[in-house]
Amino acid sequence: MNAENIHFGRLALRGGLVTGGAQAIRMVVQFVSVIVLARLLAPEDFGLVASVSPIVAFVGLFQNLGLQQAVIQRKEIGERELNQVFWISTLVGLVCTLVVVALSPAIAFFYGDQRMTAIAIAAALPLFLGSLAALPLALMNRHLKFGQLALNDVYAAVVGLLVTATAAYLGMGYWSLVIGPAASAAVALLAAWWATRWMPGRPALAIDRDIISFGANLTGFNLVNFFSRNLDNVLIGKFSGPIELGYYDRAYKLLLFPLQNITQPLSRVMIPLMSRIQEDKSRFRDIYLRTNWLLAAVTMPGIAAVTSAAEPTVSILFGEQWLPVALIFAWLGIASLMQPVSSTTGWIFICQGETKTMFRWGIYSSLTTVLSFVVGLQWGAIGVAAAYAISGYVLRVPVLAWLLQRVGPVSAIDFLYVQGLFLVSALAAWICYRMLPEALAGSSDFLALASAICLNYGLALVFALALRQPRKVLFDVLSKAISAIRR
Repeated sequence: MNAENIHFGRLALRGGLVTGGAQAIRMVVQFVSVIVLARLLAPEDFGLVASVSPIVAFVGLFQNLGLQQAVIQRKEIGERELNQVFWISTLVGLVCTLVVVALSPAIAFFYGDQRMTAIAIAAALPLFLGSLAALPLALMNRHLKFGQLALNDVYAAVVGLLVTATAAYLGMGYWSLVIGPAASAAVALLAAWWATRWMPGRPALAIDRDIISFGANLTGFNLVNFFSRNLDNVLIGKFSGPIELGYYDRAYKLLLFPLQNITQPLSRVMIPLMSRIQEDKSRFRDIYLRTNWLLAAVTMPGIAAVTSAAEPTVSILFGEQWLPVALIFAWLGIASLMQPVSSTTGWIFICQGETKTMFRWGIYSSLTTVLSFVVGLQWGAIGVAAAYAISGYVLRVPVLAWLLQRVGPVSAIDFLYVQGLFLVSALAAWICYRMLPEALAGSSDFLALASAICLNYGLALVFALALRQPRKVLFDVLSKAISAIRR
């Protein structure tokens, strides 16, 4: 192994450890937020804000036109281009904010609730704050300042939770769910500018065509992918009402949102690092697979455990009054088993400049997801969750595998192999869980959940050790951890 490989490995390990530590804190904050707010607020409060959030998020997809990732991915970029990126991002962020403000009466009319007008206006503020922070954050990421990025994330998450919980405790109801994100965005903005000390020059709106093309395709993907992430909230809020949407929102936040909080910061480490070796296909594939074997081993058994023990999990975290969430939670859990590995395929497209292919995949994925929502809606929130899960395995995973085979260097077999191993172990663990005696699975919610966790991680470890590739990855990680402890 040459010096360059060693240096690259250390950067990846250091970045992964720092980001992983910060993300662990953020996940704790997220879980605390979900639990605390569920006890302070009513389902209708969550439903009101969840009805507006997809619309604000949709407009926010135009926030920086994908230019943030373009700054990270390009091998070389000058001060002139950076200044142009900043001013374009700022202008677009301001326009997005004004668009949401202008749409607020229409949003209220659509839902038939005048409270939505003020909620939408207040929810638009983080869009502008985020556009101001886009370039400083991209520069920190480009220069591999993972430690500072991690600290910024922690600051923003903690402040957001404290402000939201305090407002909820003071009886501000749904307003607490709007005030908290605004405070979090303000903290993230201040921390990013303080860390980089980068200052813009005179306003300039012209920009390199390659950067615009890269960003436009990435934005196109984000636009169509938005529907697969948010249209479920809109449909349930419109046709089933805010209470049922509140149940769906809590199930989603408890399961899928924490997963996004794992893969997004991990992308922050992997995209700049893998972009540097995009021409070394063999090395690119090896690093991608190693990362995904470890990611799948950590996340998929945990998801399978809380899915198989859905009712005990909901009862422990939310209380028995939230048990209607359990079946929704279970179906979303089945859907989310494929999310950790599938979501990292974006690294392959972005790092190799294949955002046009990524955009086309996003169109197909979005169309099939929207169709599943429409089909499942007749059975309410449970039907939407079930249709989403089934369509993922039948319509999206096979096509994504085929597309990866065409793009390379990661093959369809590579992609399916990582997921398939832990899906099989999850199925075996579920069968074993259903066969447990009443003393282990029915006498206590805590004991039932603990049994599910032990079964899933135990069987996943057995399956992983039985096969050469995952066994090698696990042993390598273990040896590095032991070496780090001895030092």
